[in-house]
Amino acid sequence: MEWEPIYRDIVKKLSIDPSLDREATKLLTEILKDINPQQLLKDLEQKIKGKTVVICGAGPSLEAHLQSLKARNDLELVYVAADGAVSALLELDYECSVIATDLDGNLKDIREATEKGAITIVHAHGDNVDRIREIVPSLGAVLGSTQVEPTDRAFLWGGFTDGDRACHIVTTYLPRRIILAGMDFGETVGKWSKPMHESHFPANERKRVKLDIAKNLISSLMEQTGIPFTTLDA
Repeated sequence: MEWEPIYRDIVKKLSIDPSLDREATKLLTEILKDINPQQLLKDLEQKIKGKTVVICGAGPSLEAHLQSLKARNDLELVYVAADGAVSALLELDYECSVIATDLDGNLKDIREATEKGAITIVHAHGDNVDRIREIVPSLGAVLGSTQVEPTDRAFLWGGFTDGDRACHIVTTYLPRRIILAGMDFGETVGKWSKPMHESHFPANERKRVKLDIAKNLISSLMEQTGIPFTTLDA
């Protein structure tokens, strides 16, 4: 009930067809029907509860942020990747504990991190039906997420983009503290966002709207929760 008016506003801003989101959710639910999510949900809570969690967006600042955190070796950190940010974590030899993805990022890296023990949460929306059909069966035991009515295999944590959805997921399980890395929300998109890019690239108009939505959703979440947030400077 809290998410529905937010979703309706996003639908208007981006001219989304909710029926396609429901179609994607139905497909994801069917593909995951033989995977019991309960142990994965328990493992997810165990990875996050009471921990200092770094949620990594794929913004241009991510690499510098990760290097700065490595220097602070007094912190025991849990790393959560928003989709393509998993590639930066693997490149820099960080352990990725959770991935929130709509399958836009480097699929080889998403698969590698999943095989190494990351809990991968695959999101269903109208634009990724083909990727869900082609990729999810090969990922093994993963969780599903949705932005419309939830099912017993596609959960509604809230959030729209991979980055702000990761924030909604993490806050659900009561971390001690959240650090936001690579969350730039600017005019430039990080090279990890799409696997075909070797360098950072300008955001198109639709991407800028999505980044603005993500920024507002995270700001609202920070105001609503008692969990301390730290946003690393871009």
